[in-house]
Amino acid sequence: MERQKRPKVTTRGIIGALMPLRAAIIGGACFFLAAWKLNIVRGWIYFGMALVGALAGAIIMITCIPGLAHERAKAKEGTKTWDKILLLIYFILGLIVMPVVAGLDVGKFCWTLLPAYFVVIGIAVYVFAFALTLWAMLSNPFFESTVRIQKDRDQKVISTGPYRFVRHPGYVGMLIGSLHLPFVIGSMYALIPAGVMIILALIRTYLEDKTLQEELNGYKEYAAKVKYRLFPGIW
Repeated sequence: MERQKRPKVTTRGIIGALMPLRAAIIGGACFFLAAWKLNIVRGWIYFGMALVGALAGAIIMITCIPGLAHERAKAKEGTKTWDKILLLIYFILGLIVMPVVAGLDVGKFCWTLLPAYFVVIGIAVYVFAFALTLWAMLSNPFFESTVRIQKDRDQKVISTGPYRFVRHPGYVGMLIGSLHLPFVIGSMYALIPAGVMIILALIRTYLEDKTLQEELNGYKEYAAKVKYRLFPGIW
């Protein structure tokens, strides 16, 4: 049997894999500019963790799944219009609004500060969300960055890895991951944009699942076996 060729590492794939690193840098810049000070230990803990995680994720993607890294680098033809809108709002909130609110809160005005043990909770949340999302990516070669039916890639239903337990494990990581910045940095006000991001992720989960059930062969049968979208026993 002829061994299947492994996808090559491409420049576009490297750029795609490094997108979270760029996001961490932008978020850190927004936070410290809004805080207008640099001596915020919890801020450095968070963005240091985010940079290390983003770099580790990029290395794993380039090494293990270079083909998916290439595909995730840009939105493709067929991406749903509603997904473009939801993603734009989500990333504005995550990259700019939440770090700015956190910086104003704990740095510039010192309105609130969650207890120090929230740093540990936030790190645990980050590690769990990172690991789950990475597991989903490694299990699903169709884990693109936008919602579309990938006819050009002969998309199939994936039911291995975390997809044995819930239909959208990547969104579980997204939902939980929305909380790690407010927790580690200690900003109660940053929980407001985080809450909006969670609502957007829930809406996106519902719409993507509806799209897959209507347009992807075999997905209805998969949904009948794996009954829950995100949380077993709940939804």
